[in-house]
Amino acid sequence: MAGVAAAIWGIWWIPIRYLETLGLHGAWGGMAMSAGACALAVIWMVARRQSLRLDARAMIGAALVGVAISTYSTALNHTDVVRAVLLFYLAPAWSKLIEWRFLKLPWHWVSTLTVAAALLGAFLTLGGKVGGGALNFGDILAIICGVAWAAGATLVFTGGKPSAVSLTAVTTFFAVLVAVPFAFFDGGGVGGGALALGVGLGAAYVFPIMVMTLWAAQRLSPATITFLLSAEILTGVISGAVLLDEPFGLMQILGAGLIVFAATSEILTGLRRAG
Repeated sequence: MAGVAAAIWGIWWIPIRYLETLGLHGAWGGMAMSAGACALAVIWMVARRQSLRLDARAMIGAALVGVAISTYSTALNHTDVVRAVLLFYLAPAWSKLIEWRFLKLPWHWVSTLTVAAALLGAFLTLGGKVGGGALNFGDILAIICGVAWAAGATLVFTGGKPSAVSLTAVTTFFAVLVAVPFAFFDGGGVGGGALALGVGLGAAYVFPIMVMTLWAAQRLSPATITFLLSAEILTGVISGAVLLDEPFGLMQILGAGLIVFAATSEILTGLRRAG
């Protein structure tokens, strides 16, 4: 389920960029889609008479995932799609550090390899440049997104077991809340038709994949869920490189390979040991 959701997340940039052509610039498109998903989640819960029962850990985790969704969708309009996808996938490094520090899981040599590969992959993705000048606003948001996702997934995993729809309602609510200052910063007019389309896309597109993702995040460790979500790298990078006129040379290819390796290394090593 998480792998399917990840493949669909990889083409999240397409509706975001399409809504931008209709006038929903910057954070507006992502905010509209999150609002549509939130509205459907609330309607679903009311229709099924589900209460919003989340412990503090799950609530904060869902809120942080909402921060990740909002910053990621905004990043897609402020940097190259390939850079946004790959910089978000520093998340395996953050997830590994969080599991070691807060979940008290052991640190192996593969953990060091995971962190090193993710950081080197990001370095190559940025064209081999370091320092503030190498990062634009969208790049910074993509990195923040990865940190927020890693922390949020950890809290969702270690929290109670509320319904995935309840988590989705909280996640998308906070995604809207976080998007508001970004949206006003971006400015621009907002057409009613484009806004309605964004809300509709949120209900039809974002809601189901958010439910699938959060359902998996409750049951799988942060490193495992990040591994499964690495399918997003393939669909996101390939679709961005093919459909957009964005720079994607040898360094970006090598960076993508290292980040995929970082996302899969520890899980594949674990499977090898089990075998």
